[in-house]
Amino acid sequence: MLLDISEIPRVALERMNKVHEEEIKILNRLYDSIQKYERGQGSLEEIDKNFKDFLEDVTAHFSSEQQMMEEFNFFAFPMHKGEHDIVLGQLENLKKRWEKDKDPSLVKAYIESEFLPWLMNHIQTMDTVTAHFLSHFIRD
Repeated sequence: MLLDISEIPRVALERMNKVHEEEIKILNRLYDSIQKYERGQGSLEEIDKNFKDFLEDVTAHFSSEQQMMEEFNFFAFPMHKGEHDIVLGQLENLKKRWEKDKDPSLVKAYIESEFLPWLMNHIQTMDTVTAHFLSHFIRD
């Protein structure tokens, strides 16, 4: 396991918290499948499936946040979306490298050193402000 769900920062909008929790569950499955493979117990096919699930989840996560921000004219939408776009670009590059090389160590390194630290910071900063703003319009 990469991260326990209890370690995710909470924001003012419960639906965003639930999305973050689900993302960590999917991320943990991907990470665990890589660790199993490293121990000689897993397969590249399992990693591939979990990686695709992770990519789909991140895309849906960002899209749903962006729809809410647009709907309620969130003042920092361009900046928040810009952070999402950077990560989506990184993930697209990682996906291309994965498809070419099938090297789990590349995916693991990105998750550990790039994505997870970014996500935790993004939740504590951008998502906290966004959720506070949206909580004035959306009731969970």
